[in-house]
Amino acid sequence: MYMRAQFVTLSFICFMLISLSLGAMDLLDTLRPIQIDSAIAIGKISTFGSLTRLSRTELDRMQSRTLGETLGHIPGVQHSYFGPSAGAPMIRSLSGNRVRILQNGQPLNDLSGISPNININVDMDNVQQVELYKGSAAVLYGGKAIGGAVNLKDNTIPQMRFSKNIQGSAYLEAGTNSGNRQVLQLGGNLGNRWSWYIGGTNQRHADLKIPGNTKAAIAYDPSIDHLTADMAQVNVHRESIRNLSLYPYISQFVLDNLNDPAWGLSEAELYTFDKFSSIGGQLVANPANDKYVAGQDPSTPLYSTVVHGITDFHPVRFGVMPNSHADSRFINLGSSYIKDSLRIGLGYRAMEGYYGIPGFALATKPKHTHEPVEQIIDYQPINTRALTHSMQLESAIQPRSSIFTELSIKYMFQYADDRELVGIYRVNTMESYRHGLRMEAQHRFSKYWSGLHGIELAHMKLQGDGLRRYLPNNLSREIGLFTTQHVAWKNLLLDVGYRHDRVARRKLTDKQYKPSRGLAGGKLAPRDFALHQFSAELRYDLLNFAFLKGSLRQSERAPEVNELYAGNEHFAILVEENGDDRLKKERALSYEVAAGIQTQGIQIQATHYHTDFENYLYLAHTGISRSGGFLVKEWRASDTRVTGWELEALYHFNWQQGRSIELSCFADLVKNINTSEDHLRRWAEGDFMPNLPTSRYGGAIVLHYHRFDVNAIFEHYLEQRFLGKNINIERPMSAYSMLRADIGYNFKIIGRNVSCSLRGQNLLNQEARPQNSMLKYLAPLPGRNITLGLKFYL
Repeated sequence: MYMRAQFVTLSFICFMLISLSLGAMDLLDTLRPIQIDSAIAIGKISTFGSLTRLSRTELDRMQSRTLGETLGHIPGVQHSYFGPSAGAPMIRSLSGNRVRILQNGQPLNDLSGISPNININVDMDNVQQVELYKGSAAVLYGGKAIGGAVNLKDNTIPQMRFSKNIQGSAYLEAGTNSGNRQVLQLGGNLGNRWSWYIGGTNQRHADLKIPGNTKAAIAYDPSIDHLTADMAQVNVHRESIRNLSLYPYISQFVLDNLNDPAWGLSEAELYTFDKFSSIGGQLVANPANDKYVAGQDPSTPLYSTVVHGITDFHPVRFGVMPNSHADSRFINLGSSYIKDSLRIGLGYRAMEGYYGIPGFALATKPKHTHEPVEQIIDYQPINTRALTHSMQLESAIQPRSSIFTELSIKYMFQYADDRELVGIYRVNTMESYRHGLRMEAQHRFSKYWSGLHGIELAHMKLQGDGLRRYLPNNLSREIGLFTTQHVAWKNLLLDVGYRHDRVARRKLTDKQYKPSRGLAGGKLAPRDFALHQFSAELRYDLLNFAFLKGSLRQSERAPEVNELYAGNEHFAILVEENGDDRLKKERALSYEVAAGIQTQGIQIQATHYHTDFENYLYLAHTGISRSGGFLVKEWRASDTRVTGWELEALYHFNWQQGRSIELSCFADLVKNINTSEDHLRRWAEGDFMPNLPTSRYGGAIVLHYHRFDVNAIFEHYLEQRFLGKNINIERPMSAYSMLRADIGYNFKIIGRNVSCSLRGQNLLNQEARPQNSMLKYLAPLPGRNITLGLKFYL
């Protein structure tokens, strides 16, 4: 009721402000139209590697609950949906520890790669620009960028002086199925040298509405196998019935001793294929079975299974996603000293969040008992509580040198406390302390040749606590040296780069940690890795309207601490996770070719990519499940190939000042293929990796008409044809379509710019279950949501 009242109130305020603005047309004549940049980057690229940049205006029309959902509309990028409050970008089927998320060039909380329930702790309202690398960015950012990288540039540390001594904005938002959000951002100047910034966001929603059942239809299908039943969190009440018509005889021995407790015989043992029974050393003819039917197919099973019912681990409601609540707060503070060619800045960020995972678990294991009393098994909701503090120092100088154009140093300290809760029980706590240092030197030897040299150091200590945590205390150290060189001569552009990393993983003394019965990292031995990254890209521009591009990359990644040392129930992903400290480094060799044209407002691009992985690390099925529905999985290595296509087209037309239209469409396809001769992998995972993103196509329209902005995005996700296995063949989710649209109106009132927006998500209200989601059997995407937003500019 509170949320509905707030939505109605905000609607009334927006209506009144629009009415007032229409009565003050003389003020509107001075309002400049807002231009929205395209997300498709086809022109010449000034930084190393293929790169897509998203501006703040582009983010305003794409921004969603999580970073993964925000970027999931870009070709080649999908959302690794882990409930409405946790989701990372999945680039060309790769995510987690293979896609590095950075803020101003410094890695964010790496625990989001270890556990997908941990959201990427970033205030999207504070982000000014996103740099998206599709394909390996390991030369720039190390092995954890073997599948790509996302660099978020925010406002916390001002990069330049503000145009006013104080400026900012306030934003209010309320939605029918997204709760409410409040954002405040202020920045300004102090004297002639100092600039400052302060910003904060508060957002909250209760359990979200969905268009149908929370669980997929297969959850209640009598044919469901026991592993899929565990993933769908249902109890299947089965009874095995013996086919008595297959047995021609009844055992005389069992008839004689059925009631003798010394033999412990049952009626199930009466039926036999033997013509005689041995009684007292003599063969005695067995009587005929009057239920026997002769001439049946020899392959007829001896037992048939009857399903009497299917029940949920925990009760669920139609039309409501269980335990999908969220409550989070962000604050960002920063200041910079800016003088001529020198800039020194200090920033502080804090985040607190509490959100649910639409799944349930037992906080304690069922106890074995010989008593006849039935145990009460109580499944409780799984929640995540996160707290993050980070301090960042940046300095940059542009020396008066004919060679070096800029020298910069960035340092970040980050503390994170991430907890998994089952009901009121704290089952996993991970406290991480991370130090990161990055130093760069940009040079320009001539107008044709520029480059970047750098060194990067990282140190992370992870300490755990909780009833049944899945990781021991551990330590990671990384150091990397890298260089990238850019040569531009006439219509040719060449980028080459190399990086060398040293990575150390250590299990620390931890007397409280008790691993599971699985492989559990073997002896938890210390490991050291040497990594080599190489990349080369050549581009040829034809008459300034077309281009051809080819790239070759070799990348390596060291196993993460969970891949080496995990060994217990990982509640958030409903898996008993077992590492292996013998795993080798992962190696990828990839090539990419692209071609495009850009003329008369038309942009068209086609990209094909191909990557061969050696020792591709994946969390494999064992076929075993524990009490409480936990599947037992272990980290293994095997050869894999990732290949796919991305097609993009865009048309932009300005027919008058302040009036423009942009039409775009895209399609993408990715396959993650098993290329190994590993019979165990083919038995467990099949020919393709399970949870593979499905093929899709879509289109968008962006319209500017004076003070109005209208845009819509449509995407259709096909039913997956490239199915893997979860021991049993993976079930394909149904195809679905997503439609998102918003209308914005910009005006002035009392001399201040104001923007009002009406946004709709999942307007078709379809049941959407991404094939690549680990929770696809448990929860779909949220249902239809209408959001009203109001932004005031100071």
